Amino acid sequence: MLFGKKKNKDTMPMDLLLKFNKCPIKYVTERDNETFREKKLGENGAINVMNGEFVIVCGGVNVMRCDIKEVRVAELMNLSGMTVKGYDLDEKREKSVIAYYSDGYVSAARAKTRGK
Repeated sequence: MLFGKKKNKDTMPMDLLLKFNKCPIKYVTERDNETFREKKLGENGAINVMNGEFVIVCGGVNVMRCDIKEVRVAELMNLSGMTVKGYDLDEKREKSVIAYYSDGYVSAARAKTRGK
């Protein structure tokens, strides 16, 4: 590379990821590749960004735990939640989940433009 390290374009910048720390989550789902149905993994949780990890916790149980440098996060178009893809350190497999924000939460994208 000519100008240094290549940026990962599949995820949010680190400063936006950190804004999701302690973000309340209404529920988390995962699509079953065999039946193509949504499976609810947990509800009433939060996102934690700590110790180099991006963790989604629901009911005191880790729903997904990924290395912060490897996780791919993108907000849904309607800003009601986010997709999270990466290698789950607890289940030892690639995982893709959708985490829906709890009512009343303002997404990081909206919060950034809110003051303008």
